[in-house]
Amino acid sequence: MKKLIYFLFVTVFCFQVNAKAENISTKPGSSAQFPKSVAGVYKSDFNELTLYVNGNHVTGTYKFKGGKVDGTLSGHTLTGTWSQSNGKGKLIFVFNNDFSAFTGKWGYNNDTPSGKWNGTKIAGGSNAGSTSSTPVSSVSGNSKIAGVYSTDFKNMTLTISGNHVTGTYEHAGGRIDGTLSGHTLTGTWTQTNGKGKLVFVFNNDFSAFTGKWGYNNDAPTSKWNGTKTGSSGSTAASSSTQTSLPINVIGSWSANGSRNQIGRLQIWQDGDKFVVIASWPDAATGTWKSYKGEGRFEGRKMNFKVFPSTTNGSSADQGYVYHYTISPDNSEITSYYTRYGKRTIETNVLYKRVK
Repeated sequence: MKKLIYFLFVTVFCFQVNAKAENISTKPGSSAQFPKSVAGVYKSDFNELTLYVNGNHVTGTYKFKGGKVDGTLSGHTLTGTWSQSNGKGKLIFVFNNDFSAFTGKWGYNNDTPSGKWNGTKIAGGSNAGSTSSTPVSSVSGNSKIAGVYSTDFKNMTLTISGNHVTGTYEHAGGRIDGTLSGHTLTGTWTQTNGKGKLVFVFNNDFSAFTGKWGYNNDAPTSKWNGTKTGSSGSTAASSSTQTSLPINVIGSWSANGSRNQIGRLQIWQDGDKFVVIASWPDAATGTWKSYKGEGRFEGRKMNFKVFPSTTNGSSADQGYVYHYTISPDNSEITSYYTRYGKRTIETNVLYKRVK
């Protein structure tokens, strides 16, 4: 009888311990939610990245221009290459201990990787770590907000990470930042000429919204509506809107690419940062004038203040902001400028690489 009681006690105890272990291992949000393998689906700076592993050989695809990766995993470091329909280059990803996230760099062709490419795992792989590793897709319902909208303040591009929404719009270097709750986005807008609050209410499929905006801390009351015109597919893992990179605008540019054109650009690029020198001859004096600007890429847009040089070598803020849009194949830049928040010339200038 004592042996029977002892056997039942041990059986119940083991069952309880196993149940607790199972609860811990499947607790949402814990690192044990996914197998500790590089295989899986990651939300990255270049849209959703899916990785497979066979031994130490890693392959994968990402949802930007047919992107593919191929490399070798050594410990927690993946070194290899990326390729897209518009370019190729090297990459290096350093994963954390449980492979739930990575910090990475990329570069063009044989250049040393320097551009940021980070990611966070959103789904694990089936049989992760084996030759049959098959990541499972995961799509958030509110990711439908991501995309391009035609709005009362020109085109606006939105990205989302969790319930955090960021975006840019083509008016006075506009940016927005807010929180999505259901179908309602509340947040702030900033421009080169002001800032304030906003509220956007989206319809059921996020194909349009009705919104309001106000200055500074005033309650939003002015109309700001929009209709979706394209899907960016971006569920960015960071605040940086790099969903349209890699970008390569390094070099000399002129209007229509002709050396005979008077407007010239010289652009330097380091990762997501850029420096621009814009030059042209002054019609009155015949001498060349130059403006310098710098900033960070916002998708395929470059919005930046420029400062002209004076005769004594100093710079003066004259209220100019340049707005560049880079073509998908990096062959053209469409440009216009504003002064003190207003567009003085409606015509765009088309720059091409100097031939």
